[in-house]
Amino acid sequence: MTAVTTSSRESSHIQQMIHQAMSLCRRHQQPLSILAIRFQELASIKADIGSERIQRLLAKVLHQMHTTKRCEDGLVSSQSGQSLFVVLPATAVDGAVAMAQRLQQWFSSQEFELDEFCISLPTRISVHCASQEEEEGVVQLLNRAFNTLEKTSDTDHIALSESAGKQLDALQSAPEATDQLSRQLLELANGADQASLMKVLSPALSVLDEGLRLQLVDQLLEASTQAKAI
Repeated sequence: MTAVTTSSRESSHIQQMIHQAMSLCRRHQQPLSILAIRFQELASIKADIGSERIQRLLAKVLHQMHTTKRCEDGLVSSQSGQSLFVVLPATAVDGAVAMAQRLQQWFSSQEFELDEFCISLPTRISVHCASQEEEEGVVQLLNRAFNTLEKTSDTDHIALSESAGKQLDALQSAPEATDQLSRQLLELANGADQASLMKVLSPALSVLDEGLRLQLVDQLLEASTQAKAI
């Protein structure tokens, strides 16, 4: 099974975009994740609303996702429109899984209005993270994300590729590393070297999604209020 079913020109553009994201992440030693999204029951939906409306429906879904994604993320549609790929630069496996869960919840609760129809689109979503042990090509990256969809038929479950599963296991089994990082950041904050602290924090802050940024702003405001009270 192959994931890339686009025209030659479109496929070339897609591969170039993903290759640039991969190259940037490798250069800065950042993770890269891919979500594969397959729309279920399109055949029965097409029988109900017709092929012309199906194309309009998929275009509408793609447009809505474009308007809500992070500016640094890529969104790729297959030629058939039955599958989408979301490219997540500088996003580790836990962030990719969280994104997949949010998307699945959104699709499960969303009804797309089209003419006189209100249409639900059940989905299956998989997560693949670029291997930390081998250098994958663009097509290989997409195919591994796409083929992982076959691991489950349960639309409430997020399927993980072998690489994503290993990275998630490693992340969940390393609480001491997280504690050590927290201690190191606290030491920088307690020291007088503010430039070093900003140098460490800035790359991470730049890749946070908007929800996390807003949570961080709330915490900073609360910390500022507490400092003034003291």
